[in-house]
Amino acid sequence: MNEKSAFKIFWGEILRKLRKNAHLTQQDVSEMIHLSRQAYSNIECGKSHPSPETLALLSDLYNVDLYEYVLRTMPADYVAEHNTYKVKIQSMEKEVKSKEQTKKRKKKGQSKISPEDE
Repeated sequence: MNEKSAFKIFWGEILRKLRKNAHLTQQDVSEMIHLSRQAYSNIECGKSHPSPETLALLSDLYNVDLYEYVLRTMPADYVAEHNTYKVKIQSMEKEVKSKEQTKKRKKKGQSKISPEDE
């Protein structure tokens, strides 16, 4: 089983627990979030991944911040691994912004060091 597949199944387990805790059937939930019962079942079984819109609706339905819920229930090593990627992405974003600012200054004829500093 690949990582992407495991993540889909993980979503399914979380959503199934929330649904059962709310004493709802798949049919009940699917009607509330405007999906077919089969489409919702596929999410719980890990055959498909919920869209961001579906996650927002489910978060509202269960009155739960699904992002925080996922972080609390995921294995610590999985969370740590993905937080490493976040840090890399954030540092890359800063690097890109810095390069964009440099390009803008060069376009305007400015350098990093102003003539007065020389």
